[in-house]
Amino acid sequence: MRHTFLAIVLALLVLPFEGMAQRENTIENTFGVGPTVGWYESNDAEEGAVFFGFLGRARLGNNVGLEVSFAYRDAEVFRTGKIDLNQLTADVTYVPITFSLNIFFPIGSFLTPYATGGVGFYYTIEAYDVTKVAQREIRELLEDDENFEPGYHFGLGLEIPFGRNIAFHGEFRYLFLDSEITSIRDVQTLDTNTKNSDGIMFSGGLMVYI
Repeated sequence: MRHTFLAIVLALLVLPFEGMAQRENTIENTFGVGPTVGWYESNDAEEGAVFFGFLGRARLGNNVGLEVSFAYRDAEVFRTGKIDLNQLTADVTYVPITFSLNIFFPIGSFLTPYATGGVGFYYTIEAYDVTKVAQREIRELLEDDENFEPGYHFGLGLEIPFGRNIAFHGEFRYLFLDSEITSIRDVQTLDTNTKNSDGIMFSGGLMVYI
């Protein structure tokens, strides 16, 4: 799934540029909105997840941008212990709201690489699979939880303008997130550790500037 998504993003980034040399594609002092889709994978997760959402960008001049995004990230799967032959897992879903500062580096009118960094608040839903667990102590340790977790990110992106009002973008980010997923290391002593959601994300999308 991740490789398929990367291929799609790469295709967006290498769209033909025929005729673009005759256009004036500078995007500045404007505001844009648009959809975005992506793939996220935590370092400690067994499986990554697709996410989708919307973002808005305010372009302040030619080089500075402010961004806000809202997204829904599908459940990632974490291993949380093993009892006999039963592997315990947790599905962790996120609904993030993030705020970013973007620094753009226009290359003529064709390409606009940028660096990004910012903070976010992640509504995190942890759902533990304990249907096969009889011990009350383990059920209490692996209890479902919902909370807001802070995080921050940095990354690199590339925006491809098509005129003054339309642009495609692809982006890579590394995310640091304070969420902790409980995992049982020893079912006899009930010794636990935690797994977190730090990880990488790739995204692509369309911006419509007004």
